[in-house]
Amino acid sequence: MTLTPFSYDLPRERIAQRPVHPYDSAKLLVVEREEGVLRDSLFSDLHTFLDQGDLLLLNNTKVYPARLCGVRSETGGSVELLLLEQLSDETWLCLGKPLKKLRNGTSLAFGCGLLAQVRERIDEQRVSVSFSVEGGPSLLPERMREVGVMPIPPYIRDGQADAQDKQDYQTSFAAVEGSVAAPTASLHFTPSLFDSLDQNGIERETLTLHVGTASFLPLQRDDGSLEFLPPGQELLSVPHSLCEKVIKFRSQAKKVIPVGTTAMRALESAMRGCLDGATDLFITPGFEFLGADGLITNFHQPGTTHLLLVEALLGRELLEEVYAHALENEYRFLSYGDGMLIL
Repeated sequence: MTLTPFSYDLPRERIAQRPVHPYDSAKLLVVEREEGVLRDSLFSDLHTFLDQGDLLLLNNTKVYPARLCGVRSETGGSVELLLLEQLSDETWLCLGKPLKKLRNGTSLAFGCGLLAQVRERIDEQRVSVSFSVEGGPSLLPERMREVGVMPIPPYIRDGQADAQDKQDYQTSFAAVEGSVAAPTASLHFTPSLFDSLDQNGIERETLTLHVGTASFLPLQRDDGSLEFLPPGQELLSVPHSLCEKVIKFRSQAKKVIPVGTTAMRALESAMRGCLDGATDLFITPGFEFLGADGLITNFHQPGTTHLLLVEALLGRELLEEVYAHALENEYRFLSYGDGMLIL
């Protein structure tokens, strides 16, 4: 697929390294598409821009501590694995680095008695790895959670997570474990924010889309062709009753607003009949939205498929205006940054 993605200059100092506290005190840029109006606000005032009976859709996926840092047993050289998919009780598909050092049979150690052996190099990015633990296989899940850290993106403190990220990089309503990246627009939602939405008659429902490697793997071929790689398959689960509710609400002129690009992708996949399993839906300019009337989202990296989705809602001209406004008005960018409400 050949596209001309939106890009912009993002100064490093504008990339949020920690979220604000409380989370709902983050800035909120409200974008009214038809009028082309931009309003500066806060997430804590979200209810003032929605009408009674509007519906928010939130992704209830849960991030697991998927990054393991250890050493190669024979040399002591450092190694890092990112758990992608459990293939059996003891074997996982992983991203590994340095990948050239992870040859078949390489033994790894991660501390706390957790050991591993590389079984097979799958492709240029992935390997399959078998884990074991001192004390027997029954201790393996517990020990992997103990050793693992939250897989924050590399633009946040060079990807070096700490104990605080276990709270910061997880939504307050996370329920179904399966993601290697957080649905970051939802990180702003606190119990206090939910209370204000409830008091003003704003409804909400949850759906599930497990965020995969599309959030951080390269998305554009480096050959001058501007060819973008689709975001890849991600697992989702959306109740059929939710689709029926969305249709009903929209017929009554009530707004349906996904929270985050992952919730948008899950909703629009479900409205096309994909309710359970894997979706490879790629939302780009010209896309026909069947379920969504707007979006809550953070500010994304230049030249990404996330921005293609946002452009499908806003159009290129308004998208450029929105990002210029955010840069000029000290908004904080990316996963731990501020966000916008598109109406």
